[in-house]
Amino acid sequence: MEAIRTRDFAPSDIGAILEIQRTAEEMAQWRAGDYQRLAEEPGGLILVAEWEGAGGIAGFAAARAIGKEAELQNLAVRPGFRRRGVARQLVGTLHERLTEAGVERIFLEARVSNFAALGLYRSCGYTERGLRRNYYASDGEDALVLECRLTG
Repeated sequence: MEAIRTRDFAPSDIGAILEIQRTAEEMAQWRAGDYQRLAEEPGGLILVAEWEGAGGIAGFAAARAIGKEAELQNLAVRPGFRRRGVARQLVGTLHERLTEAGVERIFLEARVSNFAALGLYRSCGYTERGLRRNYYASDGEDALVLECRLTG
């Protein structure tokens, strides 16, 4: 059975990340420089998932930590690799890395209509903490604010 290998972002991953991002219209559409800046700043963390044997990047997650809190800012999986555990592994590895860095809780916003993402996050321990009305500029959709406690 092929396995998912999660590793730190490398600048050469940007093309694949942008390609995956384009397939996920519901997510924030960042530019290459946005990822590069996040990777270089203190507290920035970008992980990529490679599906061994298939070659290339299957998905990625981008987060920012400040003190004891973090925000999961972007997460996407290539369409052909969805529902195969890639996103769950990315979230799990992200949680491990943030916990090692002293982060106690992580937040994210998700579209109220993104049932697949909400199901994933809830199964990973996230709970609803609020609602941001008209959060998404592209269409005015609301976002649920979710939180996961990494310690205690």
